[in-house]
Amino acid sequence: MTHVCLGDVAHEIKQKVPVGQELPTVGLEHLDPGEVELAHWDEGVETTFTKAFSKGQVLFGRRRAYLRKAAVAPFDGICSGDITVIAPKDNLSPRLLPFIIQNDALFEHAVTNSAGSLSPRVKWQSLSQFEFELPSIAKQEDLADILWTAQETRSHYRQLLTACDDVVKSQFVEMFGDPIDNTFHKPIASFSDL
Repeated sequence: MTHVCLGDVAHEIKQKVPVGQELPTVGLEHLDPGEVELAHWDEGVETTFTKAFSKGQVLFGRRRAYLRKAAVAPFDGICSGDITVIAPKDNLSPRLLPFIIQNDALFEHAVTNSAGSLSPRVKWQSLSQFEFELPSIAKQEDLADILWTAQETRSHYRQLLTACDDVVKSQFVEMFGDPIDNTFHKPIASFSDL
């Protein structure tokens, strides 16, 4: 393992979007706290955003870093100026970068190094100084395989919970009727009367 700074293995992307190009748009509101994958964005909307990003780069919410907003981009797009776009250098697996960014120690570093009182922001210069241990590129790929498998399992589990919730709701309606329409014509009373 090698002791590195984030700036040794990744760099900030500062690319502007070509005029007239329509791409999906990502703002801070689209980054879900603690999530590695981007699940929300806008398409076909007018925006003042001009910062470009590419598929596989990490979008880091630099404003209010305590919210833990960072996700890997699944497509090329445009993002807010309050998002730092981060790409790996040759000595870092692109598949591992999102997990290096989305961890407690990095966010603690980001919060500690944020400036501003009402809307604190962290700069890439401060983020790039975050120190950690980095294994060989082969081991990085092994770790990325494990972490992405865990991420996929987590995603499937979340889908299962949503499906179970829908089943419980439908069972309730089947047993007691629709509470809004009062399908079974049950007497209605307030809790205080009961």
